Amino acid sequence: MRQQPFRRQTNESLIIVNSELDGHDIALGLDTGASHTVIDLTPLLIAGYEISQSKGIVQLETASGVIDTYIFEVGELRAIGIHRKNFEVCAYDFLSYHLITDFDGLLGLDFFEDHKLCIDFRSSMLSIQ
Repeated sequence: MRQQPFRRQTNESLIIVNSELDGHDIALGLDTGASHTVIDLTPLLIAGYEISQSKGIVQLETASGVIDTYIFEVGELRAIGIHRKNFEVCAYDFLSYHLITDFDGLLGLDFFEDHKLCIDFRSSMLSIQ
């Protein structure tokens, strides 16, 4: 079992998870209400991806409504001891949707497939089995 402590700024804040996208540090919000992992386009571009590498476009329902997102297969995404290789993520330009955040995307339920995730709010600890 792997454990990682977390701290939320307020009761409305997401749990922010320090992650790596192909060796580049990114911060992802843990979102158990999201079926898909979503990353802002900027960190993908910094990691060396190009829009032309997108596998296509899919519509995704967000809190702001339905939007078009690119589908990328990233080489490796790491978070909380989980390593996903050749993992599909959705991506769009957060800023073009007036989304300014202190994180680079969201870890959705697809990232945790085949794992047991426990969020212990009493001890502020994430556990992965």
